Amino acid sequence: MVYATSAFDLKKDDTLIATSFCLKSVKNGDEASVLLWNWILKHIKLCSKNAAIHKIYQNDTAGFFYDLNEDGTREIIGTHYATSLSGMGDCLLYILKFNPKENKKYSLISKDLYFDAQNNINILQEKTDGYHNIMVSSINSEKPIVLTYDKSKKSYVEKR
Repeated sequence: MVYATSAFDLKKDDTLIATSFCLKSVKNGDEASVLLWNWILKHIKLCSKNAAIHKIYQNDTAGFFYDLNEDGTREIIGTHYATSLSGMGDCLLYILKFNPKENKKYSLISKDLYFDAQNNINILQEKTDGYHNIMVSSINSEKPIVLTYDKSKKSYVEKR
């Protein structure tokens, strides 16, 4: 199930192969972006008073909802543009899973995954360990990068 207005389907011979999201079209203040920003604040231990001074940082957060494992609970996928690698252009990809049993908190299910945030994030129909695979671009790679869920690591990893 898709929870963003910035999405469109990619088809081949009338068969759905992916749903594509453009973070550039996410509006500041969208629910997923705000939840992602609040998660980032908590985990980088930046107090809300200091964060309020730097409102621009919140506006650099873009995210959308998508139910990656089709369990009826939507994950947040997005980035914070300030996480760019030394001006190289790739940004940190955040994938947050909602945990209704743990005080309704989100947990990170992606680690050290960078992508070109200027290009679309593609949620593929193909799944690994019950989660949709994700295809992104990187400035440092000529080929698209496929991210798969690794059940043993409880995280998305780059498919090798």
